[in-house]
Amino acid sequence: LANLVGLKAEENGVELMFQIPAELPTALVGDPLRLGQILTNLGNNAVKFTDAGGEIVVAIAVRERTDHEAVLHFSVRDTGIGMQPEQQQKLFQSFSQADSSTTRRYGGTGLGLAISKKLTAMMDGDIWVESEAGRGSVFHFTARFGLQQGQISKRRPIAADLGALPVLVVDDNASSREILATMLASFGFNVDQAGSGASALALLEQADHGHPYQLVLMDWKMPGLDGIETTRAIQRNGLIEHLPTVIMVTAYGREDARQAAGGVDINAYLTKPVTPSSLLDAVLLAMGQEAAAGSGRQTREDDTANAIAALRGAHVLLVEDNDMNQELALELLTTNGIRAAVANNGAEALEWLKREAFDGVLMDCQMPVMDGFEATRRIRQQDRFKALPILAMTANAMAGDREKVLAAGMNEHIAKPINVNEMFVTMAKWITPSAPPPAATPSTDDEKAPLLELPGIDTDAGLAVSQGRYALYRRLLLKFRASEVDFAERFRKAQTDPDPQAAERCAHTLKGMAANIGAQGIRAKAQRLEAACHDRAADAQLDELLQQTQVELQLVLQGLARLEGEAASADVSGALDHRQLRDLMTRLRVLLEDDDTDATDLVTALLERPGMQSHRTPLKALARAVGDYDFPTALDALARLEADLGRADSAASSRTMVS
Repeated sequence: LANLVGLKAEENGVELMFQIPAELPTALVGDPLRLGQILTNLGNNAVKFTDAGGEIVVAIAVRERTDHEAVLHFSVRDTGIGMQPEQQQKLFQSFSQADSSTTRRYGGTGLGLAISKKLTAMMDGDIWVESEAGRGSVFHFTARFGLQQGQISKRRPIAADLGALPVLVVDDNASSREILATMLASFGFNVDQAGSGASALALLEQADHGHPYQLVLMDWKMPGLDGIETTRAIQRNGLIEHLPTVIMVTAYGREDARQAAGGVDINAYLTKPVTPSSLLDAVLLAMGQEAAAGSGRQTREDDTANAIAALRGAHVLLVEDNDMNQELALELLTTNGIRAAVANNGAEALEWLKREAFDGVLMDCQMPVMDGFEATRRIRQQDRFKALPILAMTANAMAGDREKVLAAGMNEHIAKPINVNEMFVTMAKWITPSAPPPAATPSTDDEKAPLLELPGIDTDAGLAVSQGRYALYRRLLLKFRASEVDFAERFRKAQTDPDPQAAERCAHTLKGMAANIGAQGIRAKAQRLEAACHDRAADAQLDELLQQTQVELQLVLQGLARLEGEAASADVSGALDHRQLRDLMTRLRVLLEDDDTDATDLVTALLERPGMQSHRTPLKALARAVGDYDFPTALDALARLEADLGRADSAASSRTMVS
């Protein structure tokens, strides 16, 4: 919800907040896809009808609770245009908005509310609205969930780490201030509030000689002194001897805030909407308590390890048209004991299913020839595939995509960029291997070689997507540069394509690939471009958004050119170690004959071996074939490389005899 609604709220200058009580049960049994659809529909409507400077608060409360189930009360409050009583009576009906002038001004048909009403009823709940014209609206709904039985995960021992930490929350928005203060108080902290930068300075000066604040949560955009100016004033104020740790809270993008904060010591950044977990993680990190956060990560890692163990031996069909996404997904699957076949579009997926049996399907949604929605509908029309697990894999940024995922017959959604933990846990929920797991094989991944500083790329995020595999991540980075150098030209061409979705799909692909490598600036710009294509924006607006995307893209491509140059300048001109080379090529042949994607790592090792520079032509052909997972062609290329090396050895021997 933070991603789907948060970006639109940010673009419209509207502040989005989450109000989540500490006592809220989290180990629930229910339908997350339908719940997410209702919240997304209501959140998007709130953004649509709220002008810049307004606010939206998504709140949850426990209405009823027993030992086995709970009824939760959700609300989405906005400060938008509101409605008259007679207008409210027309809501929750298909193709109905408050009145026709609303449709003309804001767009839409009201279908989302009708769908939300149906989904709420399916969760044994109700939905209603409270509204006043000119003052805003509150949409309420309830839903019934089961409570997971068994041992409940313990909360992290916060108080033992930080005690009654004195904290000051600085925010001009009263709702945001109160939400943050309530969350912090639930952690056992002592919390005060300030509504402006000037008030914060006064409170800090006053507290400095008694009980100084150790932590300040500082909103960035405030009237008068903004958060960065206030922080700078704190750090230059001679009356404040005990300088607090500062976390900058922003609704306008972490990177924008970081760039604006030049010369100011800020310990961490926190993006709105804030959740208790994201707030706690930021506080622990800023206060040097990373180890305390490790218990939560360890639990997630244990869950992932269990999921991978349960999936070993599974045979899945990966339906994906983008070769970079194919490489990433195949590597993650095959290195964790999951066999995978690849279809480039929905039509190919149908052909695969005619020939082979699969335990599950990972289905991209936006593809040429036949998209994932149509392919799933055709699969479900066949009785033998009624129970086949089909999991959608897409960035899923458009509000209607979740409805389409459910309507097409997919079981659940795996979001892109891939969160490795969530992907395997979700797969294990639906997919059961029909064959025994293969014997474990040692990983051939390389050592954790340091990467260059790459502008515009969060390498930690990119490595997380690649499951910490440095060789894979470097390949994805270089493949991104090779494939996206001509993005603007391809987008322009797509705009004139007879396929009306071509341009939108082009921007969608860039967004997903950027997210996979951690290029968050490109991802955000491409997402705006994709949304504009989806909304059939004017050419002038598309040109402007394309230019903004290109600015971010060029920054990243220039950094990746340095990475490519680093790889090319590696020492490959020395003497060949023929014994090690023979061993390496024998292992490579075995992997290629088994269609094993670990071959990509051995090709990388070949490229980096001293003395291989003179054999670059057959070596590049081999690398290209392996990179495309064309293993028969790769075996032919390997034979040509072996012949080339043999001729070089013979020539060297002849020169030695003559001398």
